[in-house]
Amino acid sequence: PPTSETPVSNVNPSTVFPNGVPAQVGGSVITKNSDGLITRIVDGYKVITFDYAPEKANSRATTRPADYDMTMNVEWGSDKDGVDFFIKLNAQGYIEYAFEEDEDEYEGLICNEWWFKYNSKGQLIEMKRTEGDNEVTTINYNADGDIASISLKDDVDGQKMTATVGYTDASHATPVLNKSGIMLYDDSFRIDMDEMAHAYFAGLLGKGTTHLPLTNIEVSHGETDNYTFEWEFDSNDMPIKFTSTYTNQMGTFHEDPITFRW
Repeated sequence: PPTSETPVSNVNPSTVFPNGVPAQVGGSVITKNSDGLITRIVDGYKVITFDYAPEKANSRATTRPADYDMTMNVEWGSDKDGVDFFIKLNAQGYIEYAFEEDEDEYEGLICNEWWFKYNSKGQLIEMKRTEGDNEVTTINYNADGDIASISLKDDVDGQKMTATVGYTDASHATPVLNKSGIMLYDDSFRIDMDEMAHAYFAGLLGKGTTHLPLTNIEVSHGETDNYTFEWEFDSNDMPIKFTSTYTNQMGTFHEDPITFRW
């Protein structure tokens, strides 16, 4: 019988990470099986597991799809809360639809839905989810295959956030090639995916930008944050450290660096 070690789709992380899947991103340690599929990500007390041939168990949620290709489960140590994603893949092996069951100790079972669209290059261009008053994130690319801008809207507030991304700065007259395929959706592009963000490192949310982002201007709730990013590389031009600094009307702030191990 099939197990979690048995691929039942065309998921292929090497199409997202052409020079190899990272072994660690920040505090997240990534494990893959003999087929090259990511099976487990551990970040401290948080454990994310991927099952590529799940048993179709009976659901407590009557709206969970009867047919799905794989699951992603997120648990927080001994906490009674957890999140399960029941995932349908598109022909490229990327997530097209996900049904989320959030097991909350106090509020019970909370369900949400996600939809994803990609361009012909296999890059994510739209993310919709029922959570957050039907949030829609639109991702616009330039001719070089880089994210130029992001727009976030919902049914209640309308336009909630815009972000404009830059790939040159005073130290880089030309863009820096993204040899690794790394995408830090939240940290560098200001795209909030909550627990779904882990799926990128399993090769499930499309391909990365051609170049690495160096600046980002985020406008949200009438306030502007100006971000600058610094990258450090090893001898193979693979990123080993990412540092983010942002400035707004309150001052200048430094985020904790994110390190990479390959």
